[in-house]
Amino acid sequence: MYIALASILTLLPRFVVGLGDPAIVNFDAGLSLVSLPIVVDANDWPGVHVAAENLAQDFERVSGVRSQVINATNASDIDSSAIIFVGSLNRSPLTQQLVDGGILDTSAVDGQWETFTTSLVEQPFEGVDTAFIIAGSDKRGTIYGAYTLSEQIGVSPWYWWADVNPKSHSEIYANNLTTVQGPPSIKYRGLFINDEAPALTSVVLEKFGPVYNVEFYNHVCMASSRSRIYGLRLCRWPAFPEPGNSFFTDDPLNAFTADEYGIVVSTSHHEPMERATNEWLTSGNGSWDWTQNKENITQFFVDGTERAVGRESYFTIGMRGDTDVPVSGDDPVAILKDVIATQRSVIADAYGNETGVNQVWALYKEVQGLYEAGVKVPDDVTLLFADDNFGNLRRLPTEAERQRAGGTGVYYHLEVVGPPRSYKWINTNSLGKVQQQLAAAKDMGADRMWIINVADIKPMETPLSMIMAMAWNASLVAADTLPHYLELYAAREFPEEHAVAVADLLLRHSRLVGLRRHEHVEPTTFSLLNYHEAEWVEGNWTALLNDATTLYNQVAEADKPAFFQLVLHPIKASQIFISGKCAVARNALYAEQRRNSANDQAQLALDLFDADFDLQGEYHSLLDGKWDQIMRQPHFGFTSGTFETPLRDMLTGISYVQRRQNASPSVGQMGVSVEGTKGVRPGMWNEGSDLGMPLRGELVPGVTLPVMDPYSGDRYFEVWGRGTPELEWSVAAAVPWIDLEPSRGNLAEGAWDARIGLSVQWDAVPEGFNETVLVHVNSTIGDYEQVHVPILKPSVPSDFVGFVESAGYVSMEAAHFTSSSSDGTSYGVFLTLGSRTSSGAVGIVPNTAPAQSIPEGEYLAYAFYQVSSPASIVVTLYFTTTLDYDSEVPMSYGVSLDNGNVNATRLVPEPATVGDLPTGWTTAIMDVVWVRTVTYNDVGAGDHVLRYWAGKPGILLEKIVVDMGGPPESTRAGE
Repeated sequence: MYIALASILTLLPRFVVGLGDPAIVNFDAGLSLVSLPIVVDANDWPGVHVAAENLAQDFERVSGVRSQVINATNASDIDSSAIIFVGSLNRSPLTQQLVDGGILDTSAVDGQWETFTTSLVEQPFEGVDTAFIIAGSDKRGTIYGAYTLSEQIGVSPWYWWADVNPKSHSEIYANNLTTVQGPPSIKYRGLFINDEAPALTSVVLEKFGPVYNVEFYNHVCMASSRSRIYGLRLCRWPAFPEPGNSFFTDDPLNAFTADEYGIVVSTSHHEPMERATNEWLTSGNGSWDWTQNKENITQFFVDGTERAVGRESYFTIGMRGDTDVPVSGDDPVAILKDVIATQRSVIADAYGNETGVNQVWALYKEVQGLYEAGVKVPDDVTLLFADDNFGNLRRLPTEAERQRAGGTGVYYHLEVVGPPRSYKWINTNSLGKVQQQLAAAKDMGADRMWIINVADIKPMETPLSMIMAMAWNASLVAADTLPHYLELYAAREFPEEHAVAVADLLLRHSRLVGLRRHEHVEPTTFSLLNYHEAEWVEGNWTALLNDATTLYNQVAEADKPAFFQLVLHPIKASQIFISGKCAVARNALYAEQRRNSANDQAQLALDLFDADFDLQGEYHSLLDGKWDQIMRQPHFGFTSGTFETPLRDMLTGISYVQRRQNASPSVGQMGVSVEGTKGVRPGMWNEGSDLGMPLRGELVPGVTLPVMDPYSGDRYFEVWGRGTPELEWSVAAAVPWIDLEPSRGNLAEGAWDARIGLSVQWDAVPEGFNETVLVHVNSTIGDYEQVHVPILKPSVPSDFVGFVESAGYVSMEAAHFTSSSSDGTSYGVFLTLGSRTSSGAVGIVPNTAPAQSIPEGEYLAYAFYQVSSPASIVVTLYFTTTLDYDSEVPMSYGVSLDNGNVNATRLVPEPATVGDLPTGWTTAIMDVVWVRTVTYNDVGAGDHVLRYWAGKPGILLEKIVVDMGGPPESTRAGE
């Protein structure tokens, strides 16, 4: 299905290369690069000289031998028979001399954007026998070439930010082949540092000074250049410390240094004309209101524009209201038209014409609606479409928009402060979802600019690395090659022998955070009663943590800091957080049932709450406190209905039972609960009418298991203490073909709960059996209960192939369709997507495939056998959350039952106003699925076929549930 990467990977060693780049070095044989001087033309770009010096230092990090850097004006300055030569075609006379002399063939890179070639040549200069040459088409192309060599010899772009230990190689050899890398798939690739308080700002204040100064930005620019990031967009909020920071004014060396690195620094989507919000707030020039204060705001624009002349820029134009809210005024369309016309005039005055500097208009939130309502910008301006702050693209370009001279791009969030609930603690981005959305952006023509909101940079190293790898080479990370990409990434950051294991950990982490962002998880999110859901989620996090801890203990000490930051901490923090939420949930359930163990769960919740803070402390003490405060973002204690983050962690919702008190004698000191229900009026009792030991009448459903059949799997019930006595219990079934494990045990201090697994020997059950069987539960102090077990052994035809109803429902993962209308090539499986399945999601491929008619187009079929005959059945479809990013053809799907009528149904509701978010968006982005239902009446027992059509690419179906009256669907469904 996706094979674009195959031809590249066959050329590469499995590891020890950059992320998907052709290998330009090896560690076995060839021209030895260790100790060779690095020659740079004295006239070349300053950023190339910076890269050469860093490359020399990288050789020392890896081999122990620092290379000499020679700044040469002519060949006579070179005093070595073998050299590494780094040069720009558009700035270096020495590089051009090689081309003119026929020594260096640059035809593949001439005139290209940010492209470089590497080759091994003989007799490049007089007195030089051999040279390993890195020649770039322009400044950044050359810089990227130098840092590609750094990466391939063993220095990660994250060597400072994530403390990745450089590899050790005593010998490094040049491969004798010519390579060409570039131009990038996305022309302008930028990251947006945002929402930096309290974490990153605290680090900066402690480690670098009272402002974000050049010492800090040196590290940012270094990592950016090494990651082939074109530019930075910055926003400094005024809240802390007042009046906030501004890149351009805090340190006069900030802008100079970034420009030297080849990093283009611009302001955010809501801060136009190279001016920071904080500059306005401290200017004393009145309100940020165009209709009331146009003259002062215009002068503000003029000052920013004039300050930017002489350095590379990409101006944000347009305007939003004060501190990133909608623009104020009665006619926003007219206001924006006037604002943009004024800004273009200011640019013309400073640069000689309106197109004298690159410009971008961010269609963020309501601005997209204003664009759709008629605000247009000149053709040279880049249109920057945005996601919904939660990773779902709101809009992608039409065919006409793809023809714009300024092109189009996307502004994409890996964190946000905003409704319905902020997320900025740790990385909770599904890599599969990010890949799918950005691949769609690239394929649909949004390829001029990608701006990625990364908050504090840490701890977004992994998703940012993947995105920038895609932005450089879009074919590198496809839906089905993401696991292999992670192996390449892991091999770069850690010893090769651990790469496969690390990649597996990262992928499992990605799938689990894809269930729901941590900040959106409440104790009630995962069901304790149905589908083993909470146990499945918590158990998977715990298993992942165990595996990560085992591997952490195996890696060398020098690799442990990076492993902790990139792998162990995100997994351990997640496991503690999710287990804490589950402990609060169990505490609430157990307290309602009046279990003794409610208090144990309360203590566990408190212990995990403390463990969370202890883990922060462990991070902050790492490497003698290098990253002190970076994990201080509070994440416990969100309030329903508000998006704001807690100012301090708070644990709430804990309950206690009185452990010194016995339960009422009429119910006894041993409680029994069954899978699927918390009981009827749990914890409450009417001495006048309720009958216990065993429960009778209206209380029986509280001790009745869901139906067991050959397809349901095993069930369980629990025995627990609700008083002071310790006791022994035993269980026995009324029929010999029910197995109970364990069949007896003790309830005592520290072990007040016991779970009994119940399985059925189906070969011994008579065909057609449909009765309720009793399981007797006794204690040694006289307590007695009966568990009611409905047993059904339906007759299903032996030749039936498909899904069979069990316990009143059929659950079908979308990737497990039983047939299709043709060979199924129109549909692909997105293995790393899916919040509700382990098999991924299905959708039409490729992204550029045309829309198909429903029902004439290709469909997928799901055969199921219905045992019961309810009056109606409800089919629920779960789709990966998305938005209608194609403004011309809405996303639609269709379903039919047994060749019945099918209608194309719009997946995403049409917004009330063009550019707005649709009804139901808040629920969908927190649940990470759109849920759609259709009801069918008078569907009898027997075999049936449900057919499903997707109308176009981007519609990703995860699961189908057919409900015949089974257990309620919980908020999330694991497997």
